[in-house]
Amino acid sequence: MRNNMEACEEVLRKEGYDSHNELLHEWALLLALSRSEQYSAECESFERRYGMKIEEFEKGLRQGKGREDFEREEDLDDWEFCLNAMKWWKDKVKELQGAAHA
Repeated sequence: MRNNMEACEEVLRKEGYDSHNELLHEWALLLALSRSEQYSAECESFERRYGMKIEEFEKGLRQGKGREDFEREEDLDDWEFCLNAMKWWKDKVKELQGAAHA
């Protein structure tokens, strides 16, 4: 009986992959594209909810001196996280797409 690795390699060859690295690269690119879209959609959701870009939202929140709005401050934190995550994943997509053409 053959080992699992030989069976995996046979399946990969049957599907047109020349190496494990090629499959890993394609999988990483698909994952990065998926995460990039996920965080982009979350950022767009915040923009629709508040009817503005994050810079305007933050400025308005900061101008409300003396008034604390914990819900909006929490949304700002979440929005910033989404924005940073989206940028990071988009950079990985570009990097992985560049590696495919190198």
